[in-house]
Amino acid sequence: MKYENINNFGGIILAFIDANEVKLQTLLSNAQEAYEVPLYQRPYAWVKDNWDDIFDDIISLNDDDIHFLGSIVVVPEGEHKLGINYYQVVDGQQRLATVLIWLCALRDIAKEKGNNDLSNYITETFLFAKQWKGGKQDKIPKLKLGELDNDAFQIVLEGKKQKCEHLIFTCHEFFKSKSLSEDLWQNLINKVSIVHMNAFNHFNAFRLFETLNDRGLELSGADLIKNLLLMKVASNETLFQDTINEWNEMYQKVRDKEPVKFIRRYMLSNYKGRISDKKLYEGVRKKLEDATPPEILEFIKDLNKSATIYKKIFETTFISKKVNKALKELHLVEVAPSYTLLLKIMPYLERQELNEIDMVTIMKMVEIFHIRWGVCSQSTSRLDQIYNGICMGLPSANPNEFVSFIKSKFDSEIKSNVDDEVFKRNFINRSFNPSDSRTKFILWKLSEPTGETFINITEVETEHILPQTLSDDWVDYLKTNLNNLNKHQIIALYEENKGRIGNLAIIKGEWNRIMSNRLFKDKSIDYEKSEFARTKELINYKRWTFNEINERCKLFSKMALDIWNWS
Repeated sequence: MKYENINNFGGIILAFIDANEVKLQTLLSNAQEAYEVPLYQRPYAWVKDNWDDIFDDIISLNDDDIHFLGSIVVVPEGEHKLGINYYQVVDGQQRLATVLIWLCALRDIAKEKGNNDLSNYITETFLFAKQWKGGKQDKIPKLKLGELDNDAFQIVLEGKKQKCEHLIFTCHEFFKSKSLSEDLWQNLINKVSIVHMNAFNHFNAFRLFETLNDRGLELSGADLIKNLLLMKVASNETLFQDTINEWNEMYQKVRDKEPVKFIRRYMLSNYKGRISDKKLYEGVRKKLEDATPPEILEFIKDLNKSATIYKKIFETTFISKKVNKALKELHLVEVAPSYTLLLKIMPYLERQELNEIDMVTIMKMVEIFHIRWGVCSQSTSRLDQIYNGICMGLPSANPNEFVSFIKSKFDSEIKSNVDDEVFKRNFINRSFNPSDSRTKFILWKLSEPTGETFINITEVETEHILPQTLSDDWVDYLKTNLNNLNKHQIIALYEENKGRIGNLAIIKGEWNRIMSNRLFKDKSIDYEKSEFARTKELINYKRWTFNEINERCKLFSKMALDIWNWS
């Protein structure tokens, strides 16, 4: 199957590529072609689920079957010449790298079994190309990956000993352990086809990405946005390289912090209107549809600067210790939508245009707002709209007005949705998720920690005083202490009360396993050892029934109104 000049690929008319469906045998054995991953591409990212899929697909092939692996989109480096011609892999590096790693595993199995002929054949035919240079023959890897992956990848290609942890090595070990015979190489090479799509230049390649996406083929939002930006600057080599460099710097800062969410929050903090993860690419494209190449570069530069702030927000690495402590507490409250606002105002703190006291005050308001919003089960989908509205209305020329402006916006939402009466009622009656960090944070704050202490959430468990599983001993205990109730009534009241805040206590993790379902009187010794004041106070209760839970809920609600006071 060959498409030239006017191409029809899966119903898509493409007038700017040369597309050929070839078997891996043809693709990899071409002695004049080698591939490399350009700097702007993301690192190797396939994991076990992906490896399982391709492995199961290949080993299940019958004699006459052909497996279509998908496509790779490439751009040639310069004019065609004698010797090795290099292609940049714009899309498809995950598939191509995985196939070559699998071939390396099969080569290594053959070598270990003493089949040196097969081992050498795989190496010399599919893994490396050769060219005559400087009076000697050079061995050229068929694929060169990006900076973060290539050292590990070349070690696998060479069949050398692996000395450290890397996803490339994990992939190699996976295929080596799963491949029971080195003969699988024939299925992989002869029964797998791929469409080789030569886009001739980067502009065409990025147009191709958009075309494929319009047809509903799955590409990540971040990749699509990158392609959009690069397509808009592809005609200017200097701007193209600068944009690549800025994108790579940005991506490295947020690659483990959900890049799509970061870009969405950046857009919400700078442009009016709601935007979802799924609609992010369309939103960015619409905002930048009339942007010139220099304006695109300025956009990515600003995105890169915001990535620095975003990284500091996650890692709490600002200069101010007070700001970092407030941020750590916000992480526990689970206030991710507020990062839209923090992205907007943190640069003022960095430039010392917003003082530390005002910044901490704003973060305390965010904490109060989110505690109330969450406890009262308000819609999380409205938070993006709220924060976008605050960012768009901020008096950007005068940071001294930030606190009063933000307070006025929160004030309106709190009075309308989560005022004191609503907050108190929900705090008393709602069921709390014991595993949520927000629940643990609330219980910790109720214990009135001193100013410098901080909770290590990984060391803390939420204890159900009336246990999560109601044993017969507990039913008998409650019947004894609540004379007018039968077993069915007790079980019904138990379901209503077990998740209420008054029935919860925070303890060190190892205690939870010890306590298990023991009766209340048997837990008192452990409660007495607790470093958390509200947990320690449980020893003052003579018994534990639904009445005590309700009493403790009311006590906690009064404390919560004081801790998360809005006035």
